[in-house]
Amino acid sequence: MLAFPMKGRLTARQNEAYEFIRAYQRRHHKPPTLQEIGEALGIRSTNGVFKLLRALEKKGYLRRDPGAARGLHLLDSDDPFALTDEVPSLPVISRTTSHEPERLRARPAGFLTVDPFFLPRGLDPDACLIGRAGDDGMSGEGIFKGDLLLIEEVPWRTLNNRELVACLVGELLLARRFVFANNRIHLQPANRTYLEEVFPPDDPGCYVVGRIRAVFRRLP
Repeated sequence: MLAFPMKGRLTARQNEAYEFIRAYQRRHHKPPTLQEIGEALGIRSTNGVFKLLRALEKKGYLRRDPGAARGLHLLDSDDPFALTDEVPSLPVISRTTSHEPERLRARPAGFLTVDPFFLPRGLDPDACLIGRAGDDGMSGEGIFKGDLLLIEEVPWRTLNNRELVACLVGELLLARRFVFANNRIHLQPANRTYLEEVFPPDDPGCYVVGRIRAVFRRLP
């Protein structure tokens, strides 16, 4: 019988910090600074970040090099069934307004680890976000309020008409069909009880995040 060393159970906040560090290292090939961790998690004080890192260190998830700006080292798991570094952790969009799209990645609500099997072939995980559908406007195509949307960030001008997109309208993240016509962005629902919305390309009330590449749903 094989025995594996047990690590301490993480709180939701500690797990959020761990997943951010892991995702940051995978994307940038270096650990984040304390300031970058604080900004991502909404922690204003350096002491608050220190407390999180000390907890992760105590529970066996990382090692710190005191005095080094990027002196964080995640410790490899000895569990043969653990997820590997090849499994991406995608940032989950927190509440963001359409006129502040730069905040989509700056302060994620958390991270979702997705098996590569469920990602479309050739998709770059670093270009992806996870968001929750804010209404039932696309229920006619099987997307319901609360579904998790795998969004590939792309400039809206690269989209083709009738592509399925995720967009911010105010603070609401919506799934819609995208059409650009008469120098206007048209967001078309599939549910007849919702109206098509039309915006000028430079309207701060609408921001097209990118195309939807997959939908995830937890069954009741």
